[in-house]
Amino acid sequence: MPHAQCYATLRISKPGVSSADVTARLGVAPTFAHEAGDVGRSGYVRREALWGLSSEHLGRGDLATHLTALLDQVAHCHDELDAMGSDGFNLDWFCFVDIDGTGGVTLEADVISWLASFPVALALDLYRSPGGYAIS
Repeated sequence: MPHAQCYATLRISKPGVSSADVTARLGVAPTFAHEAGDVGRSGYVRREALWGLSSEHLGRGDLATHLTALLDQVAHCHDELDAMGSDGFNLDWFCFVDIDGTGGVTLEADVISWLASFPVALALDLYRSPGGYAIS
């Protein structure tokens, strides 16, 4: 039976806006933040700031559990996230999904509905673990 190991991150960015600006607007501290000009691990110089609220610290597990944990933290920010979306911010729920075997993940209608109530794109980054079944 396939088993997926997941985590999720709410990512927010906009050219010319700092991570501190996002924190001030939301009133939520990020789990990570990068500023324009920061040098990444690979030597890449970031062109814009990135504010991130991640569930990775919970350990990898069920995608719905991780998304719900993030939604719980930003539920009170719905109006501000809506305004940020209208103001040209890039907003997404970045979901890392590592599947061993064939299959995928399931999200119940209530989680999908809650996600859809925010002006935030859903990005699924899908991987198949070594040793999983080949898809033909």
